[in-house]
Amino acid sequence: MTGRIHITNAQGDTTRTWDTADPETIRETEEVFREAQRAGRLVYRQAENGKGEQVTLETWDPVEHTELTVTPRLVGG
Repeated sequence: MTGRIHITNAQGDTTRTWDTADPETIRETEEVFREAQRAGRLVYRQAENGKGEQVTLETWDPVEHTELTVTPRLVGG
């Protein structure tokens, strides 16, 4: 099975994939998580109820959470 992480930033959108049976691609996706967390960005997945649910590296299950989106943190003004 394949998972996708969509990364939105000032340069546009980038999609990276991982294979749930390939530990190397999962490690590469974990690095994307680390970079996002260091930059203060948020990672979400669509929950079963249709709402967005924040995912952290600690709560991510690469087999179950196969559609992720990395977004900038929004600030109200």
